[in-house]
Amino acid sequence: MTVTVDKPTETPDTATTTPTDPTRLAPKAAPYAAIGALILAAAGLHAAKEATEHDALFIAATAATTVVIAVVAAATLNLRLDDKKAAQRATAFTAVAAVWLPVVTATGVTLNAVGVLTALGLALSLHWFRKRRIPNNTPTRPKNPMSEPYTARWVEHIACQGGPLPGSQLRGWQPIPAGDRYTLALVPGRQSINTIFGVLENIRTGLGLRPEHDMIVEAHPVLASSHIQFTIVTRSPVRESQVWPGPGAFNQQTGRVNLGPFTDGEGVASWKAYTDNRLWGGFLAGGTGSGKSRMLESVAFSLAASDSHPTVIFFADGQGGSSSPLMVKSADLAAITHEAIHSMLAGMYLVMRLRQDENLIEDREGFAPTIDRPGLLAFIDECHKPLSKIENPELAEHTQYLAATIAREGGKVGVGIVLASQESTLGAFGGAGNLAEMLRSNLLMGNGIILRSKDANAKQVFGVDISPKSFPELAGYAFCVDREPGGRSAPFRGYYVTDEQRQYWPGRIDWKSLDRGAGNAYGPDYGRRREVVTAAKEAARLRVEARRAGRPIPDDLSERATQPPTAQPAAVGFNIINFPTWQTTAADNTDSRPAAELHKGHRAVLDQIASGITSPAALANATGYSERQIHNLLDELMDDHTLVERAKRGTYVLTKARETRN
Repeated sequence: MTVTVDKPTETPDTATTTPTDPTRLAPKAAPYAAIGALILAAAGLHAAKEATEHDALFIAATAATTVVIAVVAAATLNLRLDDKKAAQRATAFTAVAAVWLPVVTATGVTLNAVGVLTALGLALSLHWFRKRRIPNNTPTRPKNPMSEPYTARWVEHIACQGGPLPGSQLRGWQPIPAGDRYTLALVPGRQSINTIFGVLENIRTGLGLRPEHDMIVEAHPVLASSHIQFTIVTRSPVRESQVWPGPGAFNQQTGRVNLGPFTDGEGVASWKAYTDNRLWGGFLAGGTGSGKSRMLESVAFSLAASDSHPTVIFFADGQGGSSSPLMVKSADLAAITHEAIHSMLAGMYLVMRLRQDENLIEDREGFAPTIDRPGLLAFIDECHKPLSKIENPELAEHTQYLAATIAREGGKVGVGIVLASQESTLGAFGGAGNLAEMLRSNLLMGNGIILRSKDANAKQVFGVDISPKSFPELAGYAFCVDREPGGRSAPFRGYYVTDEQRQYWPGRIDWKSLDRGAGNAYGPDYGRRREVVTAAKEAARLRVEARRAGRPIPDDLSERATQPPTAQPAAVGFNIINFPTWQTTAADNTDSRPAAELHKGHRAVLDQIASGITSPAALANATGYSERQIHNLLDELMDDHTLVERAKRGTYVLTKARETRN
């Protein structure tokens, strides 16, 4: 629709009975004038062409000036386009003119040429005519409040003095299949789109919306930033669950995974997975029953099944694997304890470093996934737990460092992470601080999805002043934060992976694994990744058995659950009534195990601990080994040799066995 900016558009239902103003005929006749001007111009230019010998040059000049003529004409008429359809039609008319005028200049004005131009011009002007119907002079028609119910309420309750948006104007009503769409004119310099987000609940009450109604507030696609595209959804096409369309949800042309349709039915929200030379991560926040875990599954399954963008999927769960047992079973690598999650991130960090060096020596720029060098994307559900210094005092800080570094540097070499949490505060990233902020900001440069939760404020994390607490109780209902050009920050209904699909697809997806070089760089834990999960499940089974029998369980039991069965001779002691600690059981079984040899790395670590260096980071600096190697050596010194034991705050000390051997 094209109107002047200082006058609200009148619709047929709000037409008055005043006599027709002749000045109102000018906008109505504008398309006819444009068509006539083009015909006259073509006739004149053809006559001028006949008088010159430089036909080609003349026609080229004619084509080049056509667009200039259109721009000058628009400026002369002082017209403003205030809806997307009007802008599209105007662009199409200009394109028709740009083709028609040079052709007719060359061939001459004929009846057929005039007919073609008139037909196309009037067809493209239908939207213009609909928005500029001339009011008839028949007796007064009563307004129909059901056809355009919100403008009067806006004036009375919202734009009034003391209202949430005083001085604002709701203009240009346009009915759409899902409801009603407007252009909302804000007061320049006093109000912005963020102002609207801060008073959404007040707007809902002012407009009299019901719980099932929705509002979509977006930057206007054509006008200046003081104009907002405001949509009221009263007939949402996504009230029913939206079934996941299968692996085809990944669009290999755009590198995006479709998440589900927007609530107004216009377009689909998407997850940015790959762009040129980069893999992207992201963050999802949603409470219990919001559909967060199923949305993670839909993204993971879609990427895992892609042949055009081979991607290795890791999965970690801060709640011990209960969030998605299917992902624990299906992913190439799963981590379900705090220690295993730390180990997974440490291995990913080493893969990232390998690829950075490969890019350097091979003169590569960025990353493009191939079967020999696939993308590596880890999904960490309930991430607030392993990043909590209370729940994970020994490893939380280093886990946070690894995650933040991968989020910042990994994408350009195809290593990324996706975090998901029930918290929509900085607590999801380990609490306030530079590392938490770095982790948050780098993930949200990729993707940000807000699902329903008990937290009423998502502004701190997502920068959008909306209340997830007010979202309707629909599984998968979410708000997509997409600040890319052409993207929509709007509510949508996420696809639902049905139980039948969860049974069918995982077994038919070719789950990718790391290439040999990346697997070796990850470390020995990658080769025994299945054993780690098996051991963790066995430890969980034994804990269940112990709790049912009323036996106490030491707090440090879960810290050992990620070790492979071959490294856990203490497991035989789980059925003892007194349920001894790991250290006690290991000491009791020392004599029954074959003696393991100490090699150079073991001795170097022992010597440094004896000299007073006790933390893994300091040991790495002193010995020249990586931190991951140091952790492996310490594990072996504790489990196989019983020469080292863990002290408080992540430090290690020599045991009595070491002193005796000395």
